[in-house]
Amino acid sequence: MSNRRVLVVGTTADYIDIINQRFPQRAVFITDVDERAKATEPPPRPEDELLCDLSHPEQIPIALRRHLSRWQMELSGITCFDCESMSTAAFIAHSFELSYPSTEAVAKYRDKYVCKQVWRQAGLPCPNAELVHDASDAVSFLQRINGPAVLKPLTGSGSELVFLCSTEGECVTAFNTMQSRLARHSDSRMYTPYVFDGRKFDPRVVFVVEEFVQGDEYSCDFSVDRDHVEIIRIARKIIDTKQAFGTTLAYLLPSPLPEGLNEDFFRDQLCTAAKSQGLNRAICMLDFVVRDNQAFMIELAPRPGGDCLPPLLLNSCGRDILGCAIDFAEGHPIISGTSLQWRQLVGVRLFATCGGEIEQIDSSALLEDHRVVECHLKRGTGHRVVLPPGDYESRLLGYVIFEPTGHESIENECVKIASKLKIEMKRELCATVNPS
Repeated sequence: MSNRRVLVVGTTADYIDIINQRFPQRAVFITDVDERAKATEPPPRPEDELLCDLSHPEQIPIALRRHLSRWQMELSGITCFDCESMSTAAFIAHSFELSYPSTEAVAKYRDKYVCKQVWRQAGLPCPNAELVHDASDAVSFLQRINGPAVLKPLTGSGSELVFLCSTEGECVTAFNTMQSRLARHSDSRMYTPYVFDGRKFDPRVVFVVEEFVQGDEYSCDFSVDRDHVEIIRIARKIIDTKQAFGTTLAYLLPSPLPEGLNEDFFRDQLCTAAKSQGLNRAICMLDFVVRDNQAFMIELAPRPGGDCLPPLLLNSCGRDILGCAIDFAEGHPIISGTSLQWRQLVGVRLFATCGGEIEQIDSSALLEDHRVVECHLKRGTGHRVVLPPGDYESRLLGYVIFEPTGHESIENECVKIASKLKIEMKRELCATVNPS
């Protein structure tokens, strides 16, 4: 049978549309029924997509075998781009004997407490962390470290419900906010209970607190294949201090490691970090903070970085990370990035600063700016914006990629570029972003 496909598990409709256009007949998609129902992108051909309820992964292998048999396909590999779908991908990979991180490895990286305990046992730099069952646990941790702490969900993604706490009162407020918001959170797969090492964890009621590491923040994609590590890209994060804590305003790519941080040593650290989580072959994304010439690891996932990073990488050096992931799933190695020609670019995430319904959104001033390489809006008129902590996703309207001039700071250019997106709301519900 020559109709071989890479199985892409649980990704979003925009990624499906991009992969189908760039790599036709390379992939077959397992898509959640709710994702397809709300999608504005056109669906792929019936043979290219199997719709399932991804909250019940045990039912998927039978349906997938029927689909493959019906369309005379066979699987050449498996990949996943979304954190909440990786445990499902691991389950399917095991059922079909495909190469993919194990369910245990996925559980290790997804649990932000277990992940850091594993790293610390391996002697790797990362924040000290503890489990939080009630507000008093967070307060006790804050008192012991004698410095700011970060309270966050045990699982999760991005800056959602992540709070910086410097006082006991802030710990209590953050805990109560997380508890109330997660109890009624709509994303059941992101925060589903799980069993690890014989213990059951419920991310809706148990959280994690860790010491706040002050320093420059970075994001890195790399591949690990046994003992070989290939760094795909390193981007410096530019943090939006006016948004909810932890919100990334922009990424600068490429971004060299700071002086004092040896690249060979860093590559060895990446290898140890991945393998300690049980990742022997994977494309990984790592968020880290550089302090005192050390890369303090914050979060790792066996997937490439998302959001505006794939188009930023494509425009910067011509590398398509989505295609790399498909090739890698079929057993091909990642080609070294050192031979690529890089162009320094910035990817700015475009946010709404007021809640309400968008009446008009105009990107014409952005598109007319000579610095702009690409602009993409994922929202339009009629879209409803709810600010954090009520919602973290609806405020993100798209991204713009531009070439910095060097005449002023990157931060200032990002703010000025983003301000060119004109938004009018039907109802002005501007509110200060706070954890209350």
